[in-house]
Amino acid sequence: MSSGKSPGSQSTSFGGPADEQSRLDEAMLRGEQLLVTSLQVEERRRRRRRILLISLGALTMTALCIVLITLAGAPATEKPDKPNPEQAAQLSQEGWSLWQKQEFAAAVPKFEAAVKLDRKNTNAWNGLGWSRFNSGDTEGAEVAFQNVIELEPNHPAALNGLGQLALDQRKYDLAEKYLLKAARKEATAAWYGLAKLYLIKSNYNESAKWAQKVIKSGEGEAEIAEILQAAKAKKVPDALRRSLDPQSGSANAAPNKDVARAWQLCNQGRRAEGKALFLEVLAKSPQDAAALNGLGWCLLGGGDIDEAKPYFEKCLAVDPKAGGAMNGLARVLKAQDDLDGAIKIWQQMVDDIPGPHAGTYGLADAYLEKGEPKKALPLLEELAKSKPDDRQLQAKLAEAKAGSTE
Repeated sequence: MSSGKSPGSQSTSFGGPADEQSRLDEAMLRGEQLLVTSLQVEERRRRRRRILLISLGALTMTALCIVLITLAGAPATEKPDKPNPEQAAQLSQEGWSLWQKQEFAAAVPKFEAAVKLDRKNTNAWNGLGWSRFNSGDTEGAEVAFQNVIELEPNHPAALNGLGQLALDQRKYDLAEKYLLKAARKEATAAWYGLAKLYLIKSNYNESAKWAQKVIKSGEGEAEIAEILQAAKAKKVPDALRRSLDPQSGSANAAPNKDVARAWQLCNQGRRAEGKALFLEVLAKSPQDAAALNGLGWCLLGGGDIDEAKPYFEKCLAVDPKAGGAMNGLARVLKAQDDLDGAIKIWQQMVDDIPGPHAGTYGLADAYLEKGEPKKALPLLEELAKSKPDDRQLQAKLAEAKAGSTE
């Protein structure tokens, strides 16, 4: 959610003004391919129906306590959510569907509601961790991942998430601990993280080993190729080093915490504050791709469609392969009734980035809306294969199949 943190085969811009954008786009893209592809199967295998048994005695004691408190004139307290594992599972599924579409702000409350209804739902806690991670709420993400680990100490996605958080914080020993543990569970995203980590630490042999594992898996070849080349040459170009470790080189190169805070504010519904903070960043650094992308999504989420558009366009002018901004601009065009323009961008994402991902979702929905189910069908089949339990996807797939036979 926090993915390392996200893409498939698009060319990633290393160094320069796109560094901050690369950090966010990795979270939005590489996490979806390297993390989701390698871990959703594991998550589905783990998922099992939990039955919560409440004894009659416990119910009696609860009722008795309520009566006693009422009789004693105690002030009323907020009633906790009644456990409901089935509803929690449905909310978690809805959260993952939103996460796949990169609608992280909308996914967070879904997962939060799910864990309130079932505190032992590791799938929901994991989704909450990655949704917060991708929104820049690192503290909240760590809390969610730690809850997963308490329930399932060897959960690969949560271990990878904790590793990625530690890596971002330059806590390299801690990152290595978590990533190695996740890697042993065949978490491909953790392999990428280890290749990156060892290259930063100049442990070239280990970096090359993990990079080759990623390439053999068939995922993320374009991004890992440059890391492998540097590891074999035992020399890291300055631009690549800055991309892998933005804090290297100078004190001024540290990741912009204001951007992460602005994302967090927007995701909490405090859009005016988030917008103001994004604008502060851009006043100092007009070409900050992360802030441009973030402000675009902040405005889009608040319904300010026309105002959001130029920020996505400016972001793409800085980094033409910024997946988050591509998806944002496509959504803007669709909202402005330029469905063909949106399709063009989503098609580019599908062509350039191995899926399924937000572009796959957007393109499939656009073709259905346009009345072209045959074009939507292969996209929906790909999405349904990755998420066989998603009822909404199955309904759309059935719609596309029926329309394709007419």
